[in-house]
Amino acid sequence: MTTVEKKPVRRPGPAWWPLARAETRLIIRNRTALLSAATLPLAFGLALIFFEVGYLVGAPGALAAMQLMFLQLFGVYATGTMTLASRRRQHYLKRLRTSPASTTGIVAGLTVPLVALTGLQTVLVYAAAGAVHGSVPAAPVLLAAAFALASVTMVGFAFLTAAFTSTPEAAQYTIMPGFVLLMIGMSWVQTSEPESLGPLALLVPGGAPTALARAGWDGPADWVGEVVWPVVIGAAVAAAVCWAAARLFRWQPRT
Repeated sequence: MTTVEKKPVRRPGPAWWPLARAETRLIIRNRTALLSAATLPLAFGLALIFFEVGYLVGAPGALAAMQLMFLQLFGVYATGTMTLASRRRQHYLKRLRTSPASTTGIVAGLTVPLVALTGLQTVLVYAAAGAVHGSVPAAPVLLAAAFALASVTMVGFAFLTAAFTSTPEAAQYTIMPGFVLLMIGMSWVQTSEPESLGPLALLVPGGAPTALARAGWDGPADWVGEVVWPVVIGAAVAAAVCWAAARLFRWQPRT
């Protein structure tokens, strides 16, 4: 009696993984998207290392927070808005919505490549900043939390802004209100002492990740004011932005 040898069953990867790989190839082939997602954010993040940031509160942490937010602004928010507008115009998003993929899987597949690329750039920029200034982050876990919080917020803003963006070219104008709002939140925190930082500054989008990144590099002096409140308020702001994006975003071009 012959025994049939069973072949090992290959477990499929996450549902969003094939979409993420396809999106990565599309970004690499698009020179404009590649420049927006890779070259410009990295160059700007490295250039900030040599900027004079003495006017900010807590120079080493302030520099780290500024680098993180600018990498997120260009790499996730701006590029994400442009990419979503382009994919919708090509009816690519409409085809995805009629596929078996879930909404969560589609969102992850479209945004994970940008977030992963921004994460790699952040590591490179932080390594260069540490080598130039001779400093290392006091609490890397808080930096990782700041990156995650900023990524969710920027993805939400990308979908929200793309709801009002008809073409990829229009993204350079439609992202301006979001850029200004996020810059206000970042600047408010950067010019405030940690002990005097109130909830209002953290409620402005971009403020909470900035405060958390600064505390992650310098080390928090007050865990409640510099860690707990930024995490709680920042998560609430990110959830509100994502909720608004889910309500307003359209998967196919307006007719």
